[in-house]
Amino acid sequence: MIRRLVAAPCLALVLVAGGCSLSLQDVPLPALVEGPTYEIEAVFDSALNLPVDSPVKINGATIGQVTSIRVEDYRAHVRMKIIEAQPVPGGSRAEIRLTSPMGTAFVELVEGGGEPLAPGAVIEAADTVRAPDVADLLSSLSVVVTGGSFADMKTIIDELNIALDGNSGNVKQLLRRLDSVLTGLNDRTALFDATLVRIDALSSQLARDTPALMEAVDQITPAVQVLSGQRDELNALLAAVGPLAESSADLIDATRDDLVAALEAAKPVVDVLAGSQETLTRSFHGLIAFGTKTDDASPGDFSNFDLTFLLDADALNPLAGQTRPTNPEVEDTEEPPGLPGLPALDDLLDRLLTLGGGA
Repeated sequence: MIRRLVAAPCLALVLVAGGCSLSLQDVPLPALVEGPTYEIEAVFDSALNLPVDSPVKINGATIGQVTSIRVEDYRAHVRMKIIEAQPVPGGSRAEIRLTSPMGTAFVELVEGGGEPLAPGAVIEAADTVRAPDVADLLSSLSVVVTGGSFADMKTIIDELNIALDGNSGNVKQLLRRLDSVLTGLNDRTALFDATLVRIDALSSQLARDTPALMEAVDQITPAVQVLSGQRDELNALLAAVGPLAESSADLIDATRDDLVAALEAAKPVVDVLAGSQETLTRSFHGLIAFGTKTDDASPGDFSNFDLTFLLDADALNPLAGQTRPTNPEVEDTEEPPGLPGLPALDDLLDRLLTLGGGA
């Protein structure tokens, strides 16, 4: 009687402290096992309707309870605590069963013949199974009553017969084309493999060059921003370039023949210049050397020097000592072919003397 009088004020105190939110769900369930325990885990393909705190049994005796259930990789990982006085043999299987057709679910461990499982051991999904429940029974019963998948298959076959009625030729042609396409793809398997290998190499190279690409993007960003700010000016420039291109095309069409003729006429001159390249190069080098030495010799504004010409009349006359050509293919001319006419020697001497020098 005294215990009841003491318990009543305690219960009232708990109700007052909890307020109106206190319910039966907040009252913890009593533990199914007592004393030292260790934990193991079992992986199930489905742990539907298995509540936390469900009992864990071996041969009908409760040796533990479920502590938590989590989902990972589309599978249920059931954590259980087992009393140390009842070790679970290695190789044991775990099954989710029902206490009755409408009862609660629990975990049944079927003993194996190995060494006891260590704390933290995991029973893999290959060694677990879920026993059929009432939902499975009703589903099977519906198959028997309504026909289930067999009725669906019959409907599918009937619809296929309706679709193929009168279209068998088109269907055969389609199948032949599909066979041809698949055969061609199969023949190019090596090409596909090589392409994938190259794509993989390209992807690897891009992955290695990612820092450089990011740096390039960072550096080009200001230029892109400037171009974006000058978009209107660029569009106006492009609009102005269009008429210029049209005028240039018309001009080229109108002067095409003249340009071609001018290029053909310039060809001999270019050939002569190309043939005289070495001679011109030596002459230009001599002029450069002469100018450099002249600058060194006369650092002022001008310089005086005497220039003496030693002229040999026989050397200036291109016909002196020259015999008539003996090659029958060359025409006999008064002057050697390819040499222009030279002024008279006396006239040349008079022009040289007028330069102020002496000869």
